[in-house]
Amino acid sequence: MKKHCAGLAAVLISLVAFGIGQAQQDFHGVLNPNHYSTVIDSVTVIPQDTTFLTAGWMSEGLEYDTFDFPNLPQWPTDLWVYGAVRGSPTSFCFVGLVGRRWYPFGMGGAPYLMFYGEGVGTVEESRPEVRPRQCLAVSPSVVTGRMTVRLQPVEAGGPVVQIHDAVGNVVRSLDCAFGADGAATATWNREDDQGRLVPEGVYFCRYAGAGVIAVRKVLVAH
Repeated sequence: MKKHCAGLAAVLISLVAFGIGQAQQDFHGVLNPNHYSTVIDSVTVIPQDTTFLTAGWMSEGLEYDTFDFPNLPQWPTDLWVYGAVRGSPTSFCFVGLVGRRWYPFGMGGAPYLMFYGEGVGTVEESRPEVRPRQCLAVSPSVVTGRMTVRLQPVEAGGPVVQIHDAVGNVVRSLDCAFGADGAATATWNREDDQGRLVPEGVYFCRYAGAGVIAVRKVLVAH
């Protein structure tokens, strides 16, 4: 497979919370297929030298897609991404990775990739178990009116679910209420925290607590 390196300036996000050996990095990727049939097979993270298989990370029609990586000990400096664009095997090296920037995946500017993350604690803390489906349910997944969020099992107190846009910005925080069956529920009416309808597109419902991180993808249509 022929390799191409996206000759980018070696710039590294170096926040104190992401210090090597002292923090975990909640790391995500976003695929914008840009009207191209695109499949990402795997991503190799440097300096961890760890390869993550990304089965199912592909364009669905013309929609964005995202992938959540396990917690990393630090922000990656470089990435190798392997996949195919319109059936042709493609691989790219992203050097000096900078968060929240679109990078071309393929020649001629056809699909784009973005990566972003946030510090999620120290290595002394127990790492959350990523369980995207077991404890978090949303209905419907295509939201044209209201969406119901259900958490079970869930930690005591007032659990909060966040709605993120395709690049990781929090657009709405939802306070969940407990029912008689012990599950926590909330509803979302497609509005952001300022009461404005969010644009159509892909969003992510995310819960972090009770030792788990759970994420579900939803599509908003007006």
